Order: sequence, then C-alpha cells, then structure tokens
Amino acid sequence: MPKVVSTLELTLSDRPPHQTLTDWLYQSLRSAILEGRLAQGTRLPASRDFAQQHSLSRGIVVSVFERLQSEGYLVSRVGSGTWVNRRVASNVVSV
Repeated sequence: MPKVVSTLELTLSDRPPHQTLTDWLYQSLRSAILEGRLAQGTRLPASRDFAQQHSLSRGIVVSVFERLQSEGYLVSRVGSGTWVNRRVASNVVSV
C-alpha cells in the first residue's frame, strides 16, 4: 500500500521577537487545533516536510509534535503518520 502524503497548508502566525521557535510553533499548532483550523482527524505532514514548508529545523518540529502527542492533541504511529486526535475535546482543557 503506498504511503499517504499530506498536502496540508497551514498558515502560521508571525513569531513574536521574544518567543522561542519551539514555543511559537507549539502555541500556533495548539491554537489551530483548539480553534478548529486543524480539524480532528486531520493528517499532518511528515516532520521533514512540515519543517521544510515552514523553514524550521526538523528537531523543533519533532519536539513540538511529541509534546502535543504527550498532551493528547496528536496521535502518531511510526511509519503511518501523525493526526489531530479525534478525541481532543475530551482529552484537553481549552484555552
């Protein structure tokens, strides 16, 4: 079975000068999930592709994806991809 490639184009807000790249990306993705701009079940691009699309290092993207996964916003399986958790509303506290 061929791999599914995500063509998600997510516009991220400008990063405030005082904020680290990691914090900015985390807050941007978390907000997009909670506001519904990233709908439940949406497949995210691979970390390499996401990093390239947004001119970030892959390490930052992986770190943020892992944090969001540990908090219940994302679900992931190696080799299968990363998705917005379908149960976000019941797993997390809103902003």
